Amino acid sequence: MVVRLRSKPTRETAPGAVLPRLLGDTHMKTAAFAALALTFAFTTAHAATPATASPVTPSLQASVIDHVGINVPDIDAATAFFNDLVGAKVISDVRPGAIPAEWKASFNWRESSELQRFTMLQLAGGSKIELFQYQGPQIDHQPPHEDDIGATHIALRTTDIDRSLAVVKARGLKVLNEPITNPDGIRWFYVLTPWGSQLELVSLPAAS
Repeated sequence: MVVRLRSKPTRETAPGAVLPRLLGDTHMKTAAFAALALTFAFTTAHAATPATASPVTPSLQASVIDHVGINVPDIDAATAFFNDLVGAKVISDVRPGAIPAEWKASFNWRESSELQRFTMLQLAGGSKIELFQYQGPQIDHQPPHEDDIGATHIALRTTDIDRSLAVVKARGLKVLNEPITNPDGIRWFYVLTPWGSQLELVSLPAAS
C-alpha cells in the first residue's frame, strides 16, 4: 500500500510543521512517519489528561516526613556537630543492649554487628534527625559513593544561603559547590560533615 503525503499541512499536522514536497527517499519517509507518530502520541497524551485531575485516595494516610536516619561512626561527635551548627536538641537517647539474631537477619545486619546507641535530634522547626552508631569487625565506616544505591543526603533549609556558606567555611567544613540558583529562585550548596556524609543547605526565594 502506498501512502501519499501532501506538501500542504493538513489539520492533523503539528502546528508549524511542513512536510517536504517529495518523499521519495525511504529514509525521509520513515523520519516523516516517525515525527507524525510522535506528535500524535504527545497530542493524545495531553488530550487524555483532564484539566483538573480527580483526587486520589492514598493507601496510607501519611502527610509529612517524621524524621530521617543516618549511621555515624561517633554519635557524640555527630550530636555535637548538629547541635553546634543548627541548634539541634536531643529528645531521646537509647542504648538497646544485645540485639536478637532474628532482628539482625530481618534488618539485613551483619551477624557480628551490634547497635550501640541511637539518638533522636530535633531542629527548631520540628524536623528530626535520628543518629545510629553500630560497632562490629565487619562494618565499613567509610560512607558509600553518592551514586550507590541507598546513598543519600540531608537537606536543611536556611534563610540566608550566603551567610550559611560563610559559616561552614569558617568551621573548616569541605564545601562541594558554590551556591547554585535554580530558575525558580531556590539556592543551594552541598557540604561534607566531619564523618563524610553529604549535607545540603537550601534557601527559598524571597516572597514577592
